[in-house]
Parts: sequence; C-alpha cells; structure tokens
Amino acid sequence: MKKIIVYLMLFFTLSSCNKKERIGAICNDGWKSSATGQGACSHHGGVDYWIYKK
Repeated sequence: MKKIIVYLMLFFTLSSCNKKERIGAICNDGWKSSATGQGACSHHGGVDYWIYKK
C-alpha cells in the first residue's frame, strides 16, 4: 500500500511540473484575446494558437 501512495505522489508531482499557464489566445482573424478557456475567439473564427506564460 505504501508503494502505491509513493507512486501516486510522484506521478502527481511530475505531472503538475509540466503544465503551462495559458494567458491568452490569438484568434484566426488576428484578434488578440485574454480569454484562456472554452469559447475564446468564438466571434473571431476560433483560436489560431494559445499564448502561454514563459
């Protein structure tokens, strides 16, 4: 049981280290949006690409 707990702790620690924080999006029509979730750029043809915090 202790091995499982250690593996889970290691997994969640490593998986959270690789997450990048979204800070906005560039829409398909060139518009820059500060929205970071679903619905971003909905009136601008959708998201071309996401902008991430460095």
